[in-house]
Amino acid sequence: MATTLKIGWLFPNTFNLHGDRGNILAIKAEGLRRGYKVEVFQINLETKDFDPMDYDFIFCPPGEIVHFKAVIEFLKPHNEALMTFIENRPMLVTGTSIGIFGEEIHRNDNSSIKGLGIVNLEVYESHVVYGDDLYYHCQYNGNKMEIIGNQIQMMHVEIQEESPFGGLIYGYGNTGNTKFEGARSGKGIFTNTLGPLLVCNPWLTEEIINLIEVNKGLPVWEEKRDNTLELNSLKTKVALIEKKETRLIKISER
Repeated sequence: MATTLKIGWLFPNTFNLHGDRGNILAIKAEGLRRGYKVEVFQINLETKDFDPMDYDFIFCPPGEIVHFKAVIEFLKPHNEALMTFIENRPMLVTGTSIGIFGEEIHRNDNSSIKGLGIVNLEVYESHVVYGDDLYYHCQYNGNKMEIIGNQIQMMHVEIQEESPFGGLIYGYGNTGNTKFEGARSGKGIFTNTLGPLLVCNPWLTEEIINLIEVNKGLPVWEEKRDNTLELNSLKTKVALIEKKETRLIKISER
């Protein structure tokens, strides 16, 4: 009987910006390629008996800030379990939803929302929305890689004691003034990257599944998938990025 991988998809009925459900499709496709049974569980505000430790991987897509208070209230009883989860298990949080897991969300109207405090960062709602390509290097599960995607920046991310997930080569990143992209805490990834991230960068998807295999005591799958299409796409995008002009300060000048 095939081993089952359990995927927790947070708030798909509430958070559905930017087509980031593609990240769920990418994880599922890689799990199936390796011969596993993959079950995806949707966790919504009406879900009863949610326990993060029931899952091998949790994904939280970006959403509108107007929904944050309700989501934070739902997750607050599970703070300790979520912190335990990311010590060893992979979680991916993209876009605006980074703020939910941080210390505080500062709004344009000078109000604020207290976050879950799982990650040591604060976010500040932007007065304008900035969109562009996003290109950086990072390390996950012990492997270095280049990541390509895009960013629709609706808030600044000020990381404190947390390590950034990546180092910018091109793009806005957390604030537009540093090389920091996102944050990493344990095995949790908190990133501005849209695209969706795991479709455009299957090498990261593979590392997430590799980590799941280790956590479940399974042998790490040795048959690599053919990423030629995605690698060629990355090279094409990078070639275009290198010709672009940005209104941001150049990385080399930061």
